[in-house]
Amino acid sequence: MTSSSTSSARFPRFSTHGVPTRCWCGEGITTFGYSTVENRYRRFYRCEIARDRKTENHLFKWIDEALIKEIRMVDAKHERVALGITKFEERVMEKLKEKVYLGFARVAQEMKQKLKIATVAMVVVGAIVGIWTSLTV
Repeated sequence: MTSSSTSSARFPRFSTHGVPTRCWCGEGITTFGYSTVENRYRRFYRCEIARDRKTENHLFKWIDEALIKEIRMVDAKHERVALGITKFEERVMEKLKEKVYLGFARVAQEMKQKLKIATVAMVVVGAIVGIWTSLTV
């Protein structure tokens, strides 16, 4: 067993998706810049221990690639949140429609009852007027 597999079993692994904050070994991350011709001035994240322990496999990640992954993760989370908000709005609108429908139904029922009372009152008044007219003529 190599020393990296032994030490990785002893320490919890940290996520290396997006912008890293710690190496798998628990050590902090530092940024460096390459000075090679093919990667001149390209920045990268590196575990602070990795400078001294070249044989161990500690965190190394290009900053530009990490930022792109981080942006994609944020976009995906934004999409999930937006979908959740849309579903919530739909549920709220459905509840509001139910309440409005029930309110309209209640008002319609009350209006029907009042219309019945008004109709009965008009019939009674009409009958009284008819009787009074027939008696006075």
